[in-house]
Amino acid sequence: MPISRLFTKMCFIAGVASLLGAAGCGGSGVVIPHPTGNFSNASFNGSYVYQIHGFLADGNNSPYREAGVITADGAGHITDGIDAFSSSALTAGPLQSSASVTGTYTVANDGTGQILLGSTGLGTVAGVTQISLALTLQSTSNADLMEADNFASGAGSAELQDPAAISAAPNGTFVFRLHQEVNAQSSASSSEVGFFTLSAGSLTTGSMDQSLFPVSSSSLTLTAGTFSAPTSFGSGTAALSDSSPFQTNFLYYIVNSAKFVLFASNSTSVGSGSAELQSGAVANGLAGSYAFGSRGDDFNLYAGATTVGQFTGTGATISSGALNSMTDGSSDASFPQPVPFTGTPTSPSTNPSPEGRVQVTLSTGTPLIFWMVSPSRAFFLVNTPTVSAEDGTADLQTTSSFSAASLKGQFAIVMDGIDKPFNGQFEGLARIGTLQFDGVGKLTLVELANASQSGSGATSPGAMAGTYQVSGDGRVTGTVGNGGGGLTLVMYAVSGTQAYVLQADPGTNTSGMVQLQQ
Repeated sequence: MPISRLFTKMCFIAGVASLLGAAGCGGSGVVIPHPTGNFSNASFNGSYVYQIHGFLADGNNSPYREAGVITADGAGHITDGIDAFSSSALTAGPLQSSASVTGTYTVANDGTGQILLGSTGLGTVAGVTQISLALTLQSTSNADLMEADNFASGAGSAELQDPAAISAAPNGTFVFRLHQEVNAQSSASSSEVGFFTLSAGSLTTGSMDQSLFPVSSSSLTLTAGTFSAPTSFGSGTAALSDSSPFQTNFLYYIVNSAKFVLFASNSTSVGSGSAELQSGAVANGLAGSYAFGSRGDDFNLYAGATTVGQFTGTGATISSGALNSMTDGSSDASFPQPVPFTGTPTSPSTNPSPEGRVQVTLSTGTPLIFWMVSPSRAFFLVNTPTVSAEDGTADLQTTSSFSAASLKGQFAIVMDGIDKPFNGQFEGLARIGTLQFDGVGKLTLVELANASQSGSGATSPGAMAGTYQVSGDGRVTGTVGNGGGGLTLVMYAVSGTQAYVLQADPGTNTSGMVQLQQ
């Protein structure tokens, strides 16, 4: 391994896995605290389905997607796994691991740690035997991930797999969301949301809304589909045909009977998403107050559009709402105040539809299409195909009125997107760590950050302290900093345990989630 790459990996290990931080890794001598927690290697135990999206440090910020399954033994070893990788930098389509994915991991008491994995597609492209992932556990069932090497920047998640759910292909009615930086049909970005019903490995019915940037959007019927029987990893192959007509091929990875991950596998595609089992009275449409987040690609940048917000809706009508957005590193004109909005039904008939499709046009002029997973959750598409390919999720707020006391404790945080450093060239940027709310307005962030063009991989700026304020609708604004810099964060809380988060500093487009550790 080259000295420079070894040096980066040593810095990462020091910053994540011990109380002694970056001494010797750039000369800062920072002490990295591990705030609180009772996590250990034993907390990461079982098979986990993971997915990561990000950018290569190849000078072009080539987008990539990665997904698979890894098995952790609870004692610091990854004993088995599979991996799939795609990127616009590839000329021969997605890479699938030909050897078992194995490695090691460490988890500190606050749930932060690292995973080293061999035999991955990203490692093959980078020419290394192992890749490094930074880790923050939300719980023993869910983890945030960040790519930590100096050849890529990205973020994602890992979810504990239910072994009882992987003996047969998915069955039932699912709502799905797919984002592709490169759609094999158009060779450009796309967003798709919709539903399908599967029985015995075959499609029985389905439809979707598709935004093919920068050309057009369509409401399409799914005309055929097959899902192979899963392997022992709970993975298989799938294909869905639509009325455009086009066939999209997938690899799929079962999390449990109510969720699976989709990885686009057409030879030129770069994209992934997920499908969740539909339940409840979805034909009623929107049913309360929701927090939401979305992200998409525009003419200038992948991940050039990011939005977080909150709204109250009934059926296909939004009575009130507020949002904050960043576009190509610039905030909306009203910042630091949010943009208020309402929404009216786009179509007066069959809206909401019996299948849970809801069409709303915001007072800002933006049309949205929601597909209800349940009355408390929806996937949605921002239907502006000549502007961007943008999609997101919305979750029913479970608290009627928020205050600073609503958020208290140590939260896992993961964010990713793009950043424009002092040299003026955009790059991929991701961060991961813990965010502490004290319940009365004090905020502390302990993070690792990785900028794709920095050449240094994951680094820690040291603990950053600051303050936060909370409005009754769940909008949270906070600032944190230290002598080395700071962050401005805008969050919209789903509950006292979860929130969508956006960085609102000029020159950035990063967003993600915060989740109370359990």
